[in-house]
Amino acid sequence: MKSRNSALALVAAAWLSACGDSDVANTAGVPASPYLQVLTPAPGTVTRDANVKLTGTVNAPGGLASLTARTGAGEAREATLATRSPVETAFEVEVTLADGANEVELVAVDQSGTVSRRVVALTYATPPEVKVLSPASGLAFTVRRVRVEATATDNVGVVALTYTLNDGEARTLEVPAGAEGAFAFDVTPRPGANHVVLRARDALGNEAESAVDFHFGNIATAGGLHSGTLRDGRVYVWGRNLSGQLGLGPGVPTGQKTPQPVPGLEGMAAIAFNQSFSMALGSDGSVWTWGDNDQAQLGLGTPPKEGEAHTPDTTQRDSAERIQGLTGAVAVAPGFQHALVLMDDGTVRAFGNNAQGQLGDGTLETRDYPVTVAGLTDVVKVMAGSAHSLALKADGTVWAWGRNSYGNLGTGTTTTAGRPSAEPVPGLTDVVDIANGRDHVLAVHADGTVSAWGLGASGQLGRGTTTTSATPEKVPGITDARAVFANGNYGFARLSDGSLMGWGQNGNGQLGDGTQTQRAQPVAATSAVKPLSGMGMGATHVIAVRADGTVYAWGWNLEGSLGPDAVIDRWSYTDPIPVPLP
Repeated sequence: MKSRNSALALVAAAWLSACGDSDVANTAGVPASPYLQVLTPAPGTVTRDANVKLTGTVNAPGGLASLTARTGAGEAREATLATRSPVETAFEVEVTLADGANEVELVAVDQSGTVSRRVVALTYATPPEVKVLSPASGLAFTVRRVRVEATATDNVGVVALTYTLNDGEARTLEVPAGAEGAFAFDVTPRPGANHVVLRARDALGNEAESAVDFHFGNIATAGGLHSGTLRDGRVYVWGRNLSGQLGLGPGVPTGQKTPQPVPGLEGMAAIAFNQSFSMALGSDGSVWTWGDNDQAQLGLGTPPKEGEAHTPDTTQRDSAERIQGLTGAVAVAPGFQHALVLMDDGTVRAFGNNAQGQLGDGTLETRDYPVTVAGLTDVVKVMAGSAHSLALKADGTVWAWGRNSYGNLGTGTTTTAGRPSAEPVPGLTDVVDIANGRDHVLAVHADGTVSAWGLGASGQLGRGTTTTSATPEKVPGITDARAVFANGNYGFARLSDGSLMGWGQNGNGQLGDGTQTQRAQPVAATSAVKPLSGMGMGATHVIAVRADGTVYAWGWNLEGSLGPDAVIDRWSYTDPIPVPLP
């Protein structure tokens, strides 16, 4: 027996010498340890499959007794063996890898109990995970700059990140450096529906994507006592119609207590009402107006020819008419007797009453046709108030012009004469949204705070007083606002969770807090519309759309301003009531 073992030892020594494996020692008279060789997969392999089959051979001069494989702290698995010769055995064994880096330990035991071990490093790479954190699907935005916040993570690392907007060309994003994979970027939406797709790729070529849909444009609005909402490109209106502001045609001269579609308007992307006239924006960049026109606020006139007398068009319209020659519009904003239009190139057009310079063309002359607001470029939102105007630029500054009787322009002083040219509001930076009421202004900053200035008689500045202020100051208690809304003498902020805070005049329950108590500081408004998608405010009533598309109204109901036929006329509703659409 001794001589047989010596012979086997000599054979093993010769074989090991040929293989040149320095990991295996040989002592005369003692059988060599089993020699493990892994053929597939190669050490260091990165695989897309968690279940991996290892194959190889074992040379065991002493005869192989067993071979097992263990991944991490998992259970050992017996390999399937196939004898090829007295000293060589082929094996295969399947293991399950954990996410990320793994060490697979192979253990070979020969007949004499001699053990050999070999560790193979393998990595299991899962597909990337992409999550859109903001915006939430179903939201409506009124600023032409939407911030997308997302994360992209992968166990072996993301190597490429792109996005597409509305099936356009893929745009490359910088791969986030942090382990949490957080990143953000801005998109410039088109009027109406928008679709953003994020795609991530890892080192193995695994890809993953995530998408979000949102709307750009007002989807709910209210004037003095008329209301409207937008659904599937159709404009629905109800309420007072003394000036044709419902746009239902000369055959419908009276108010409506239930929503009615405006004839001839399809494919609309936004609507905006104020006082007694109305505006709509087509997805094709067209602008439509109707209603009261005594100050040429419908913009339907024809520019005068040089040297010829010009008679302004101040005729009321009972049906929606398109403003000729105005193409490429992306947003509309009616004031009390004037209107603003944001163009695709970031410039602004204006028409209507100009007694306070609210058209921003350097004059005080009323215009019945669109004129360019001088000196404004890179604008992402416009707002029109009683006789003042505002523009938010892409750089986060706010520009104002027109009436300044209550410090509307935010310059720190009040003046009786309006300013006919746009100038920046001093010291106001990092603004991401704006809104204005009759004579007060709200601005959301990138950090979630809100500044306010202008008329404060009803507490609409939210500072706990009824003092008017010509200087922007922060509204206490609001730190995570994402959007603001205002009209009349009150206002709201939409918070990051889709809830509402309101403040200001509340005699008709327009703050939606269940009371008719005026609020000089922000209070939580109704939760019925959470998460809020879009909202429009009249002087004393509100129309809101929840993210699921449900429409609600609250505040003063007169001549059907709140919508449902069953509600009481000349009554204040302090809580939201649903508005059914046909």
